[in-house]
Amino acid sequence: MKHFIVFLLFFNSTISSAALLLRQYKAKPKLVLMLVVDQFRADFLIRLEKKFLPAGTAQNPGGFNYLISQGAYYPLAEYKVLAAMTCPGHAMIMTGAYPAVIGIPLNEWYDRNLKRSIRCVEDDIQNVSPRRLTSSTVGDELKFISKNSKVISVAIKDRSAVMLGGHQADYAFWFGSSGWETSPYYASQVPSWVKNLNDQIIDQKLKNKNKIEVKSILASPLGIEWTMQLALNALENEKLGNDESTDILAMSFSSHDMAGHKYGPFSSEVEAITLAEDREISKMLKVLKKKFGSLDDIVVILTGDHGIPPTVEHSKSSRLASGKIDSLDFYKKVATRLNNKFGKPSAEWIRASHALNYYINPEALSDRKAPKELVEQEIKNEALLLEGVFDVFTSSEFSKGLSIPTFFKNHILNQYNLVLSGDVVIVPQPFFMGKDENTVTHVTGYSYDRYVPVVIFGKNVKPGVYPQSVEIVDLAATLSFILRQLPPAKSSGRILSEIF
Repeated sequence: MKHFIVFLLFFNSTISSAALLLRQYKAKPKLVLMLVVDQFRADFLIRLEKKFLPAGTAQNPGGFNYLISQGAYYPLAEYKVLAAMTCPGHAMIMTGAYPAVIGIPLNEWYDRNLKRSIRCVEDDIQNVSPRRLTSSTVGDELKFISKNSKVISVAIKDRSAVMLGGHQADYAFWFGSSGWETSPYYASQVPSWVKNLNDQIIDQKLKNKNKIEVKSILASPLGIEWTMQLALNALENEKLGNDESTDILAMSFSSHDMAGHKYGPFSSEVEAITLAEDREISKMLKVLKKKFGSLDDIVVILTGDHGIPPTVEHSKSSRLASGKIDSLDFYKKVATRLNNKFGKPSAEWIRASHALNYYINPEALSDRKAPKELVEQEIKNEALLLEGVFDVFTSSEFSKGLSIPTFFKNHILNQYNLVLSGDVVIVPQPFFMGKDENTVTHVTGYSYDRYVPVVIFGKNVKPGVYPQSVEIVDLAATLSFILRQLPPAKSSGRILSEIF
């Protein structure tokens, strides 16, 4: 009898974890709150846990600790890409697809047709738009089946707001020269409630400030507070969650990334910003609880768009080899090698580089009648001589399926785009990075760049810490299941069925 009871308990628990009841599945949330912390490496929630607000209760929720105690928490969610960064990261969250197939392999790249570098959200007609994103998003699919649903996104960075909002967002807001702004793609001008907030910000904090001073302010806890204030104003003025149609409010805390690049992930400045995020998330949850009476009709997703390595100094002090790869110096070495082999062309050999992707100048190839594949190989050979280089691959090798670094093979396949990515791509050693204006930057697929936390909170979600393997592309499929809609067009992630 005892064994039979144990069997029944096991059987019942298995059944209850295998499926939702139909009435549960039909109970769509009133609001989805998407919280993305820019540059949120996976250990932030672990290292700073004791400094965060107490978890609190459903009546008086805290911030991070409330979400990880009451939600499904995956401490190590993965961006399985070669170089984790902002624009592809935010796009992956809402499309559930990899950068290689959605037209967003990097933050910016060299356009071989336009013969210039372009930003991922650049639009010649409307200044900023999602037109380069070649997939629908969760918000787009929601709008297909629910015309009254609203999708609003907020971030200091335009690329973050645009990728979270998708093609059919009602509004996407980012911080520009005159405060919070948008583009004609979404609206001819910002609504009055945004103008009012801009007036307050400029009069109180930004009046007579220069660009450097403004950037410094945005990379502080004030940037977090202003981002949340705009989101709270959107919640109230756009009446999000007030009817039977599910709405999406997506926000990204760009200030975290701005400070992280300047000071590094273990700095007091980044810690202060993380604690500010904790307070502001608690504030939002309390507002939602007051607005709806409870949090039962809310789904919250918390994650990051990528991580970050330690600074070079921090790594070296820990006895780890570290350094920066200087692209300008590399250009000179490549020019010397190629000039000696093919003769000096009338134009430079390398036209541009972005995130250790190097673009060969076709005019130089034509001038010296040099085969592109051979030039790529010479550039690769020179790159392999650089300190801090783990491996190198070329577009010719990629197209033929040859010599792709084994360690990162799947990561490369998920991110590299033959049309948009570079002709030669350097894969640095751990703790090495490209040299730019930042103190530290993220251009790799190593653990510190590719792992972020994921937390999913909702009425039908079973709280707990989940050890299962999870990729960021799984979020869109899971959220689509919750919203009872099709996943985005190019979505390839799985539904995280273990959380229901």
